[in-house]
Amino acid sequence: MKNVAKGPKTAHINPKKGFKIHLLVFALTVPVLWLTCLLTDQTYLWPLWQNAAWTVGVLFHYLGVYVFKSKTAIPRLLTAVFAFTSFSAFASCSGTNEDNNGKPQTYVLVHGAWQAPYVWDEVKANLIKNGNSVIVVELPGHGKDNTPAQNLSLNLYRDKVIEAISKVEGKVILVGHSMGGMVVTAVAESIPTKIRRLVYIGAFLPSSGEAIADIAKTDPDSQLGPNLIEAANHLTLDVKSDELTRLFINDGTAAAKQKVIDNYRAEPAIPFSNAVTLTHNFASVEKVYIKTLQDIVISPRLQDQMVSKAGIKTIYEINSSHSPFLSQPKAVSDVLIQIGKQL
Repeated sequence: MKNVAKGPKTAHINPKKGFKIHLLVFALTVPVLWLTCLLTDQTYLWPLWQNAAWTVGVLFHYLGVYVFKSKTAIPRLLTAVFAFTSFSAFASCSGTNEDNNGKPQTYVLVHGAWQAPYVWDEVKANLIKNGNSVIVVELPGHGKDNTPAQNLSLNLYRDKVIEAISKVEGKVILVGHSMGGMVVTAVAESIPTKIRRLVYIGAFLPSSGEAIADIAKTDPDSQLGPNLIEAANHLTLDVKSDELTRLFINDGTAAAKQKVIDNYRAEPAIPFSNAVTLTHNFASVEKVYIKTLQDIVISPRLQDQMVSKAGIKTIYEINSSHSPFLSQPKAVSDVLIQIGKQL
């Protein structure tokens, strides 16, 4: 009997039957995609990867049936589809890739002392241009708000920010500058589950039991204290007019400096002595610190001490004075956008 060389076994799979096999694989892929995106809070990517799983799967299926016609090729290809779509969904939804554009974020911006919402104008515009939502909070006793100085407190500031955040569906990136760092700290202690990231920009970052007055005493490099004038009734503090722009925006343009002068008003004093009490609530919130390297109000050395004490690992630096959102708004916007993309 002659030996007959046997060629490769052909698949002989009916395309309709093969298509059903792909449907089964797709059905198994769907839950993986959904659970991955849901658990990582990136459900907005679901339609994209659902379509990717379907398209790539159909392509691989017909390559197996019509091109390779191998009994072993088809299951291998279908397995590859499952692995590819599942892994891709995980990699995309995990949010760990810094190059990922991410989804739009809601930023809540809180100004500091002797300032008002106007300081965020350019940063706000840049964030919105990038597709984000922005809420700028006007603290009581600042800007156009005329709450009497004797009625003000850190808790009142906190409640104003909480009120703004409560109107937002989902979590926010909460940003505080200078004295605003105390405010956002108190907010994070009260509503930690509403905050996606807590961002400090050249800001006071207290430990439990500390007030601004306590922290400021530990900053011998600050030039603010000697240039303050306390009102006779002890309710407000003024900055010496000839030192205002040098202290707050020494690296700013003439127009930016004039804006600070035009919007200046005395700062309520009582909140400076109000301490915060912090628990696991505050500790549970992820924090980022943006250092202002040429700051003579809250010195870089004090910033380092506060960051180290709080155990913050994510740190950015801007080579600016105390008010980078006025002197270098693009630099501030770029960092905030980068923070948002990583979520």
